[in-house]
Amino acid sequence: MRGLRRLCAMGAAVALALTSTGCAVLLPPSQGSADVLTSWAISGGGEEELMPVEGEKFQQRTGRRVQTQFFQNDPYKNKLWVSMGSGTPPDTFFGWGGGALQAFIDAGKAADLAPTMREHPEWRANFLPSVMSPVDIDGGTYGIPIGGIQPVLLYFNKDVYAATGLQPPRTWNELLHQVPRLQQAGYLPIALGGADAWTYLMWEEAVVDRVAGPEAFQAVLDGEPGAWLNPDIIKANTMLQELVRTGAFGDAFASTSAELGQQRTLLASGRAAMMVHLGSGYSDLLGDDEQWVREGHLGWARFPAVEGGKGHADNLVGNPTTFMSATAGPDQQAAVDFLRQELSSPDYTRGTLERGDVPPVTGMEDELRASEDADYMTFVYELAKNAPHFQQSWDQALPPGPAQNVLINLQKLFLDQISPEEFSQLMEESSR
Repeated sequence: MRGLRRLCAMGAAVALALTSTGCAVLLPPSQGSADVLTSWAISGGGEEELMPVEGEKFQQRTGRRVQTQFFQNDPYKNKLWVSMGSGTPPDTFFGWGGGALQAFIDAGKAADLAPTMREHPEWRANFLPSVMSPVDIDGGTYGIPIGGIQPVLLYFNKDVYAATGLQPPRTWNELLHQVPRLQQAGYLPIALGGADAWTYLMWEEAVVDRVAGPEAFQAVLDGEPGAWLNPDIIKANTMLQELVRTGAFGDAFASTSAELGQQRTLLASGRAAMMVHLGSGYSDLLGDDEQWVREGHLGWARFPAVEGGKGHADNLVGNPTTFMSATAGPDQQAAVDFLRQELSSPDYTRGTLERGDVPPVTGMEDELRASEDADYMTFVYELAKNAPHFQQSWDQALPPGPAQNVLINLQKLFLDQISPEEFSQLMEESSR
């Protein structure tokens, strides 16, 4: 019951709904029909094309129909919280791992895949180890990768760098030294879509990891008292605030939108030299102007290393991938079988690659080299393959309340409304 109470408490946006649906009592999952397996995911990705096909294969193999439903992002999250609290969840469900999945595990709602993976070791071995940390929880495994690898990368305009005679920055000091030179040449050093607060988070995650190492944020996740007050986190945020004060992002970043494409437009038009974004930045730029990308005007690199920092330069932050999990309950065995046989199949992996994503699957080198976007895709794949640590985005790793507080306080930090010390203090107070 402690886990279920936590499940109710964490869903702030749906707390009333969870209470009204009887969140105080654990109810068995509703499967609708004995011969139907239900599966929920979000729309807007390639899953809409791939999952129904795999559902048909499951029906041909087992005689059971898979009813797959797709939802918009935020409505999906709310619906999933309500269904988990009311005891009527789907048999398999889409997610990002991390804090929300932890709540479902604590409530006894998510199925542990580890026993089946021990029985079929090739299943676990099929996935890159670095992407599994968001679903490797409490000694179990509670999901499988179904999406592409999405690390935070530094994108740059090759024409701007050719015109200035500079090279993309490999270290933080190189980045700082380039800011005034780019400004003097008439360029905005870094495009930042600060109208969307999550864009600040990519910088925060990367710099904290480089300065403090992954142990610092792990202490936050573990709920250690004083974790947010770590001097290295304060140092990292001091560096970020100093970067803002140099004018590296210009004076209009707070009204520039990433979601509306304004951040990308600054880069592609040659007005800005760089931007930091997830792996989706490549496909977005490709969609904006395929010719510009194909002609070789776009470059990409790992996030700069920090001299003297505790974090390895090969560490990654971002979204390791997206996942599908199985619900604990009467149809758990069939749900796990669907994940193992259909959603982990070579056909599903091939479909992921064909839609332009980098699958987090072992042994993909030849297929990636043969793809139209071979340079980019092999770069991302090798980063993930060799990463000592791949930190999941904080807004997914943290429970919903602290995750929202991070975004609110980061916006204040970038706008110079609070100091790095105040940021840590506010986060420490909100995590108690």
